[in-house]
Amino acid sequence: MTRVGTAARYPATETGAGWVVVGVLALAVIGYVGVADLRVSAAVVAAAALTAWGALAFQRPRLALSASFLFTLIAGTKFRIRDAAASLDGVMDAQILLEIALFAVIGVGLVAVWIAGRGDRRGLTAVEALILGYAAIALMSTLWSLAPALTLVRAIQLLIMSALAIVAVRVLTPSGALWTACTAIAAYVLVCAGLAAIFPWASGTFYYEDGFRFAWFSMHPVSVGTLTAIAALGLLSASVFGPPDGLSRKLGIPLPCYVIPLVLVLVLTNSRGPLLAFVAGLGIVMLMRVRSSLRALLLLIIASLVLMYVASGPDVQAWLGSAANQDSAMSRLFFRGQSADTVLGLSGRMELWDDLRPAIAGHSLFGYGYQASRSVVLDVASWAAYAHNALLQTILDLGLIGTLALVALVTIGLFGALFRALGATTRGLTPWLRATVAALMVFLVLNSISTESFAGSPGFETSLLFICALCAAS
Repeated sequence: MTRVGTAARYPATETGAGWVVVGVLALAVIGYVGVADLRVSAAVVAAAALTAWGALAFQRPRLALSASFLFTLIAGTKFRIRDAAASLDGVMDAQILLEIALFAVIGVGLVAVWIAGRGDRRGLTAVEALILGYAAIALMSTLWSLAPALTLVRAIQLLIMSALAIVAVRVLTPSGALWTACTAIAAYVLVCAGLAAIFPWASGTFYYEDGFRFAWFSMHPVSVGTLTAIAALGLLSASVFGPPDGLSRKLGIPLPCYVIPLVLVLVLTNSRGPLLAFVAGLGIVMLMRVRSSLRALLLLIIASLVLMYVASGPDVQAWLGSAANQDSAMSRLFFRGQSADTVLGLSGRMELWDDLRPAIAGHSLFGYGYQASRSVVLDVASWAAYAHNALLQTILDLGLIGTLALVALVTIGLFGALFRALGATTRGLTPWLRATVAALMVFLVLNSISTESFAGSPGFETSLLFICALCAAS
């Protein structure tokens, strides 16, 4: 019996030893080739890192999703300034490699989380199908894109952002997904702002004739202001209604203490669009403090007053001209030495609609390819790498078809959130979630008037729009 048992173990032992030999030989070959070609070594290291990250995401899906939002923000951070046409030419540098690597990490993590079977496994909802449909249109536009390689990369990134929003909402719940995104962006903004304030190499502050605009690295002050305003709205709403996780302190510090420096950073960026949109979002949060029976009436009164003011034909240009001539801190902060005409024209952004009208007419149905209209915009305005308006950007990139899909998502998110905020239906939504989704959607829509926002390169704002739409429809 002993001999039989021992003999039965021999094949398994020999098989195991054989695999060890094969593994050693494979590593030897890879090492030899890697020394000769560093690209092989880099590929092996990258594959090992992605495998390790996938294993961690499989075991800790919540941690992986939280980290994915931070990876998205880091991927969207500009650490250098380069020519706007470089991406059209396919020029690669360390910034682009980092961005692609981080999106790859996010994608692998999402696959691992989904395989782990955590969260809701039901079929696609209508909003999820619409999100993926929008991403599919972007991917299909590679076929007629002016810059196929750029469109392919950006479309894949858009698919990853779509998957991040869907998986996060299913695994973390709507409240958990939005709160995770808000805390991630708050941590990112505070860390980057601290680095920029302390270290000159991290500062991207832009000085002009009448002051300065705070920023970090090579980020534009408008982008910094946008991210900061989103973080401030999320934490401000949590300070008013209580955070979803029930923890009123982070690292032992009350949430309102985080809101104060965020608002200060927003003001220091001196970005009119994000600042005005933030004020509107703040108004929504304050509106949610009113009893549900009075919200609709109060909103109706405000809307009526605004319409009456507009119908009276106010001379906005004269009013702005008078304000611009005043020597006050508020006037200097708002106008930044610009005239009333320049402010009304959104610093030249409104002229892009007229200048790009022939280009839109030439490719009205399908556009020029996702994120590939940059060459068209640069031909019209050398200073504009983007259309500086989400609607105009989408029309140029994806034409009528893609624009309808994105407008549908924005409509679902905005009006769904406002209906919930007004108390039309509150099932399944906590007060914090209703207030935050409504405030963020109002902010995103207003801010997208003067910047490409969620219609630009896929990133945090894109995933935030998708999450808000999913929350509003939940």
